[in-house]
Amino acid sequence: MSGEASSVTSERRSEPAALSRAVTRVATTGLAGLVTTLMTAAPAFASDPLGPSEGADPGKGLGPGLSLLLYVGLPVVAFLAIAAVAWLPGALRNHRYRPAEGWSADPVWFAGPVDPDAAIAGAQVGDVTRGGASGSW
Repeated sequence: MSGEASSVTSERRSEPAALSRAVTRVATTGLAGLVTTLMTAAPAFASDPLGPSEGADPGKGLGPGLSLLLYVGLPVVAFLAIAAVAWLPGALRNHRYRPAEGWSADPVWFAGPVDPDAAIAGAQVGDVTRGGASGSW
């Protein structure tokens, strides 16, 4: 009985400690976020006590046409240039398989003998079982 009472008591003791740790973590995180925001935003709120310095005049803004060219036209041109670089090598290849025209490329023997003509000439005719999946037709 005393073992059960001590475990209940220790659970009750750990609940306020866990709550205290959670509150501390939330407060620390909030304070760190507030300090970071204030430190990064402080230069935006600062004013020059001596007035505008040389070169501080922002000048006139961009017109709508130049803005469209800068923010729309240049990205489109860059996209088209990258697309052309990716598409062009495939478009320039001559040997392609076209289903209606038949195969026009040179034959290639993969994993065959080094001299295929000699292998064919030296082959002996024998009983050949044909057909897949144990079929002989």
